[in-house]
Amino acid sequence: MKNKKSNKYVHPSPNPLPDTSGEGARERAGFTLIEVIVAIAILAISLVMIMQLFSGGLRASRASCDYTRAILHAKDKMEELHIKPVQGSGEFEDGFKWESEVYPFEEYEEKLENIDVNLLKVKVKVIWSNIANQQKSVELMSLKTIEKEK
Repeated sequence: MKNKKSNKYVHPSPNPLPDTSGEGARERAGFTLIEVIVAIAILAISLVMIMQLFSGGLRASRASCDYTRAILHAKDKMEELHIKPVQGSGEFEDGFKWESEVYPFEEYEEKLENIDVNLLKVKVKVIWSNIANQQKSVELMSLKTIEKEK
């Protein structure tokens, strides 16, 4: 395309840039300070919310891990007590503590008079402190049959 005033060839631009000279140029020049501040505030609020979601997920994961370890410790201790039922307490290597109680189960004593076994109630409690130093615990109970002494 040739310019009418001169014989120079001018290439037509498919997306011509807006005219920044003259009236209205100030309105199209860029963002205002208020727009930038509002955008930064929205970005900051959304980042804070996302970080809170991540930290909440990490806390829930930690609590789940603690409960799982406590249940595994309680099951292990319960298996030991089924072999030799004794009362006691102690501590595991990872800071979890345990307490055990063993006592006769008397609810069905009348029904078991004709049978040569006694029932013992075995209870294991595992205790630990979480990150906020709150005491948490898990308790398992089971029954064990033992032969009556003659």
